Amino acid sequence: PLLGLIDPSCTVGELGCGTGALSARLAPFAGRTIGVDRSEAMLSTAKARLEDHENAELRCGELESLPVADNELDLAILALVLHYVVDPRAVLAEVRRTLAPGGRILVLDMRRHDRGSGFSDAMGHVWPGFELERIGAWLADARFRSIRVQPLAPDPGATGPLLFIASACA
Repeated sequence: PLLGLIDPSCTVGELGCGTGALSARLAPFAGRTIGVDRSEAMLSTAKARLEDHENAELRCGELESLPVADNELDLAILALVLHYVVDPRAVLAEVRRTLAPGGRILVLDMRRHDRGSGFSDAMGHVWPGFELERIGAWLADARFRSIRVQPLAPDPGATGPLLFIASACA
């Protein structure tokens, strides 16, 4: 139901789109969606998933150097991808470049956890989640404004690390 809040003229970027599951959910509500991932295999799966959405586009590229023009996005979403990158600050600065004036970033990721290196190594994580204050400071460093960082309540059936959501304006 919250997807209905997306302006139908909006260009939404799912950055680190993987198999395109979120892009497929966003496409009916947005004017245009752009999914970016560095994995050709993931993009191949995403392409099949998005074949019925004429407004959905996929691009291969790195989060640190997005194949997205300056000011091209109205909304940029990083859903459970920031903990995979070496330099999240560089990614946030790069996302800022792609956002139109007044555009928004939405980050969903893990709060810092103590699951040990085995958990991170098995999953390919670079970061063991993030402190909320650090995310807020990095967004401020990237010149975002109206920054909000909120922990999400745990799902009673979930077994993974706790999550947070952060949003800010360009």
